[in-house]
Amino acid sequence: MFELHAQIHDSAAIFEVVNVFPKPLITQGDAGTQNNRYGFEGGRVIKLKETYYIFTTEMSGLPIWGKTRLSAWKSGDGIKWSRVSTIFESSGEFEGMDTHAALWSPMPTFDNEKDRWVLTYVCYRSKPNTDKDWFRNYDGRIALAISSKKGIDGICGPYKELGSVMEPDTLKPWLGLMGVDSFFPYQANGRWMAFYGSSPEWNGLAEAPKLQGPWKRLLTAGVVSEHTENPIVQKLKNNLYVAFFDGCGVYQKFGYLLSVDGIHWSKPIIIDLDKNPDKWWGLSRTPLGFTEEADGTYILFFTAYNKNFYQIPGIWQAKSDTVFDGFFASVGRITLKLISNKPNN
Repeated sequence: MFELHAQIHDSAAIFEVVNVFPKPLITQGDAGTQNNRYGFEGGRVIKLKETYYIFTTEMSGLPIWGKTRLSAWKSGDGIKWSRVSTIFESSGEFEGMDTHAALWSPMPTFDNEKDRWVLTYVCYRSKPNTDKDWFRNYDGRIALAISSKKGIDGICGPYKELGSVMEPDTLKPWLGLMGVDSFFPYQANGRWMAFYGSSPEWNGLAEAPKLQGPWKRLLTAGVVSEHTENPIVQKLKNNLYVAFFDGCGVYQKFGYLLSVDGIHWSKPIIIDLDKNPDKWWGLSRTPLGFTEEADGTYILFFTAYNKNFYQIPGIWQAKSDTVFDGFFASVGRITLKLISNKPNN
C-alpha cells in the first residue's frame, strides 16, 4: 500500500499507450451522422458482455454548442458503430428562456437498487455572448432520467426525465456563470460519490445516500482538481480508482487522476500523443472512459476535433458561427496497458 500511495503522490503514470487507432471510428459522412453539423463531444462508453455502447452529445445544428442531441451508439467490436437512437434533443432556444436549450454529457449508470439504468446529463440556458461574458452555455444544472425498461438490457431506454439533482446555486466554491458543467456519479466505500465541475475549470465532489439523491456538495473537499473537465471514474481490479479527463485549453490533451479511496486524488497525469505517427486529430476533447479487454489491455474511447479551435483568434468572443465551418469532432480510440502491478489492499 505504501508503494501505491507514493506513486499517487508523485503522479507517476500507470498506463502505457500501446496503440493509437489510425483513423476515426465515427466521423462526418458515416451512416448515422446525417444532420450532425459539428460532431461529438462528452459522454460515456459502456461494455455489456460483447457489445460496446457509447452515449454522447451530437452537436447537431445552429447555434453551435446550443442545438444538440443526446444519442446512443453500439458496436460488436468497438470499431464499426451504428446509431441506435436519439435519447433527448435540446430546443436550441437562443434567448436564455429555456433551461434545456443545450444538453450535454449523457452519463449512464446502472442502479442496482432500482434495477434500472439512470442517465445524468447537463442542461443549459443559451443566448448570444457579450463582449465580456460567454452565454452560449450558462446556468447549467444536472438532470436525471431513468430507463423505462428494467434490467441491464434497458440501457438504451427510452428514458424519462425525473428532475434535477444539482442546481446552479451560489454556494462556495462559486460555480460561475456556466453553473454546473459536468457530473459523474460513482460508488466508493459503500456510498455514492460524484465529480461535479464548474466553468472556472475546477472539479469538486458531492455525495448522496442513493444514486437518485439527494446530492450534497462536499464543501470541505474544496477544489479537488483544476483544468480537468468531464472526469470519468472507473475502478481497476486492483481497487485503484482512475478518472480520465479533458485537459481543457490549458493542457489541450487528455489525462487521468488516481485515487486509492475515490475521495483523495492525485495531480493530473497527461497522455501526450502529439508526436504519435497515427494521431489523426488537431485537438483532443473528452475521454469517454475505457473498457477492459480479454487480453488485459484497456481501450480508451474519446472525442477529438479535426482542427484546433484554440488557434482561432478571439474564439470565445466570435460573433458568428461561421468561424467553425469545417470543424468536426469525431470518435476515436487508443489502447492502454497497465505498466504496474499494484496490490489489492
